[in-house]
Amino acid sequence: MPIGRILTCLLALAPGLLSAQSTSKNDSLQRVFEKDTSSMARIGAGILLSNAMVTSDPLRTVHIAGQVLQLVDSLQKAHQMTDSLADATRITLLESMGIAYTNLGDVDQELHLALQNLEIAERLGDPQKRCMTLEKVGVLQLGQGHREEAYTYFHRALSMAEKTRNTYRLAMELGNIGAALGDTDPDSMLWYFRRSLEVMQRPDMKDREGAMGWMLNNIGEVMEARGELDTALSYYERSLAIRRSIDHRLGQYLVHGDIAELLLKEGRLREALVHADASIAIARENGFHWKLDDCYRTRSEVLARLGRYAEAYRDHLHYVQERDSVLNERNTKKVVQQTMRYEYGRKMLADSLAFEKERALQALDNQLAQEKIKRTRNIYLFSGLGVLLVAGGLWGRLRYTHRAKVAIEKEKKVSEELLLNILPEEVAEELKEKGEAEAKLIDQVTVLFTDFKGFTAMSEQLTPKDLVKDLNECFSAFDRIVEKHGIEKIKTIGDAYMAAGGLPVPNTTHALDVIQAALEMRDFIAEGKARKIAADLPYFEIRIGIHTGPVVAGIVGVKKFQYDIWGDTVNTASRMESSGDVGQVNISEATYELVKDDPGLTFTPRGKVQAKGKGEMEMYFVNDKTA
Repeated sequence: MPIGRILTCLLALAPGLLSAQSTSKNDSLQRVFEKDTSSMARIGAGILLSNAMVTSDPLRTVHIAGQVLQLVDSLQKAHQMTDSLADATRITLLESMGIAYTNLGDVDQELHLALQNLEIAERLGDPQKRCMTLEKVGVLQLGQGHREEAYTYFHRALSMAEKTRNTYRLAMELGNIGAALGDTDPDSMLWYFRRSLEVMQRPDMKDREGAMGWMLNNIGEVMEARGELDTALSYYERSLAIRRSIDHRLGQYLVHGDIAELLLKEGRLREALVHADASIAIARENGFHWKLDDCYRTRSEVLARLGRYAEAYRDHLHYVQERDSVLNERNTKKVVQQTMRYEYGRKMLADSLAFEKERALQALDNQLAQEKIKRTRNIYLFSGLGVLLVAGGLWGRLRYTHRAKVAIEKEKKVSEELLLNILPEEVAEELKEKGEAEAKLIDQVTVLFTDFKGFTAMSEQLTPKDLVKDLNECFSAFDRIVEKHGIEKIKTIGDAYMAAGGLPVPNTTHALDVIQAALEMRDFIAEGKARKIAADLPYFEIRIGIHTGPVVAGIVGVKKFQYDIWGDTVNTASRMESSGDVGQVNISEATYELVKDDPGLTFTPRGKVQAKGKGEMEMYFVNDKTA
């Protein structure tokens, strides 16, 4: 079989072979890729090797695929590979690199590679590849919130699908166009979804059940948004039946969650609980996390309305944990991405230096060999030239090495800044040094909770964009305030904000530090309220609660890690907030005892106040004397 056809077969078989790769096979491929004298064999091994490691070692995939691309370029220039075969190979390699960059969290680079693939597909004149690459670019644009750009690419893909009479792609692109329209044009979105569903029922439609399950669910979501709950439920139930018939576990998980939310709206609580239980059970069995926070939130609300408050509280905690992990996962992925790039850059620098050492030694060996066969005059001449050449080469590599060092230090700085954005400095240092950070019991920490009054009502008056903008403005100010007073932000939980003083390094000023930060937060919100009232706009009001006591502090998780604190002190601080009044900083007796003699503060005793789950507790409103 001709070499070109062999390589084409390898390209076609790469996805299937990927699933069968073992460690020993990867080692064999690595040997072929590094040592085989046949360029075509190296290219085939490189393709399979980069695909095999796209999840386990994405940065190595990028490196190997990049080397294969260079080899393809050189063969094409030497006319040892046809232009069409070179382009087909590039498409496969760029797709692997794109997936690798997805795993590294670098969506911009993935989009860049997808656009390169689109250019190659158009050059090849292959309508099927053009359709698929247009769709890939559209999906990436939509994922970044660029609806108009995604809409344009999906329409171009639809034209290709119509020209090639590809029923499957036609149905997919119609659905994608509807998704790109989203809430901007719900009637058109519904038209495209229904048109997609019609195409899926053609006899030549492949993967009919999987596609129909997806589209039925989409239509159900639109009907639910329009308030047509009974119609929406019928679409959800049809989707669920199809997904059960093909044992599509992810689809079942998602549609059970949608049905549970809809039944909750209708007040059919026990039916809603059945579907919420089913959704969470499937998620646990299969390790699903996407939208799992919504599942726990729904079930928590159902259980609360059924009067099962302890179970509802437990699920609310699960909801908070899953929701907070979303942002933390993004930050963690960025840290991992930057760290991997740093380590890779450092390895490349070491390889470069080793190469230069070997090259210099080889040059000296060559000179010694020449000394044995040339006259003295020529020895001096050629030795001088050799030294100049080696010196020139070393100087060029020295400049390259210097630039590499600068780039590596820059990546390292970014990586460390991202790590410090997630963890306190002391904990981050311990994690970098030991690879782990131990949980610690800290005897006395002051914990602060804030919560906005009427947040739900305000969310109904503002657009999501304006609501998030206002919330971000407040939390950004809170971040600056806690940093100013030397306390640690722990996390945000919806519209609540949590911080603590006296950790990770214990100190004696934590109670006063936290109170001063709380008063500054209160004043910031009060100033914002005054401005919003003057402009006749909705405004935030705040309650703040503070308590002092022991906590356990440490890192949660392995991949989605975050610095968190646990203990009854945290729960009590939350009760101080919920038992307080709007515009007031409410502190416990334990905190009061630490700051009662401070000359800059005033206190208003509240007596014993009932706190949920705690009974009656002594509480105080605290203020500064200038207020």
